[in-house]
Amino acid sequence: MSFSRPELLWLALLALPELALSLRRGPRLRASVEGLAGPRRRARAGRLFAALSAASAASAALFIACAALAMAGPSWGSRGAAAERRGLESAVVLDVSRSMEATDVKPSRLEAAKGLVRSILSGSDGASFSLVAAKGAGVLLVPMTEDSFAFEDALDYANPEATTAPGTDLESGIRAGLASFTPSGAQGRILFLFSDGGELSGSSRRAIEEAASARVRLVVVGVGGSEAVQVPGPEGAPLTGPKGPVRSAQDAARLKALAAVSGGRYLDAADAGTGAALALELSSARGTGTRIEYSRVDRRGLFALLALAFLAAAILCGLLSTRGART
Repeated sequence: MSFSRPELLWLALLALPELALSLRRGPRLRASVEGLAGPRRRARAGRLFAALSAASAASAALFIACAALAMAGPSWGSRGAAAERRGLESAVVLDVSRSMEATDVKPSRLEAAKGLVRSILSGSDGASFSLVAAKGAGVLLVPMTEDSFAFEDALDYANPEATTAPGTDLESGIRAGLASFTPSGAQGRILFLFSDGGELSGSSRRAIEEAASARVRLVVVGVGGSEAVQVPGPEGAPLTGPKGPVRSAQDAARLKALAAVSGGRYLDAADAGTGAALALELSSARGTGTRIEYSRVDRRGLFALLALAFLAAAILCGLLSTRGART
């Protein structure tokens, strides 16, 4: 169960003072009812009053609890409905960490990845794209747009200087890509991740699992060779760390595992058919027609009806509780 306004659940605590007040005034009211009923009907009137008074107090407390639940906006379960599938939204998450500047792929891993992104863009009429630069943090360079010129301009400036956050955190990049999709669920959705697989922080697996639960198609494109090469620093000289020069190779095993988690697809940028495979992925994701969309079922109406029923029961029991004294 989930709630749209969980803070309103605190109102349910008002049921406690209602019960406390009922317990406090119950004996005094029962004594009054027994006195009005007379000697012969005293015992019967007292028992009837006690039972109805307890039912009224319980109904009043349940009314308060159900009203609070209704206002909090509960929902659980899912409901499927046929929805028209139109358009396509693609989030491009581009790893711009220092290792992507390695030149084992000419002219560099990053430029090779950009070339593939441009090939996707050229055959995507009518699709919307967003661009995220992933380094130590994910930075949304271009929000979801059909403006291919704005996208290409931003792509030119996607490099390690696009964000000052050091390291490599693919999780934050993937999350930024997921956040770039529009709230509507009618479009086909696909997320392209271009990376050499290096990750120094975060947990990209968690973000990939979120993508799968949101029904976002994941295509992972690995860039770089299998042999570790030196990573260039900001000035072009070899990047050094505590243990000496930093070297990097494509972690294909990690990237394949990420694709497998979501039921997505892994492609190697060096393969001759990768460009065609990316175009096919776009074409498949664009498919039109109907599909089943699932949404959480809003249960506010159920608790509102229960609240009204308990309110009616509380009023009725309150009216009947003195019946023994009047008969």
